[in-house]
Amino acid sequence: MDEPVSNVVVDIGGGTSEVAIISFGGVVSANSIRTGGDHMDLAIIQHVRKHYNVLIGERTAENIKMEIGYALIDHDPMEMEIRGRDLVTGLPKTISLNSKEIQDALKEPLESILEAVRATLESCPPELSGDIVDHGIMLTGGGALLMV
Repeated sequence: MDEPVSNVVVDIGGGTSEVAIISFGGVVSANSIRTGGDHMDLAIIQHVRKHYNVLIGERTAENIKMEIGYALIDHDPMEMEIRGRDLVTGLPKTISLNSKEIQDALKEPLESILEAVRATLESCPPELSGDIVDHGIMLTGGGALLMV
């Protein structure tokens, strides 16, 4: 099988996400944004605080993201129980979250990453578009696991 001439690589890291179009071993176009896994964790923390009046930490938010976080629209719904501090009483409280609501919570950071991909593709020479359509986009980094 022939190797593709051009590749799009999207690296979703903790603090940033990078998008690069590589052709013949060199970077043709690249883009970097300050949105990554940490921003997704904060979005989950804000969602739980707003909808349940419960405060959770970054470690719990990351566990939620890793266990029931999905970027894909179609997925089997999953649930997860978590513990946090009730903001009214100050006491520990257990709540149940589902993957659909976490998907909604992650929508804004994921759309930022998608916009970076779009911007990078728009600045790409049109000759490379065929390879990109044929071979797709390579996702890497911890945030890429949301697409599995």
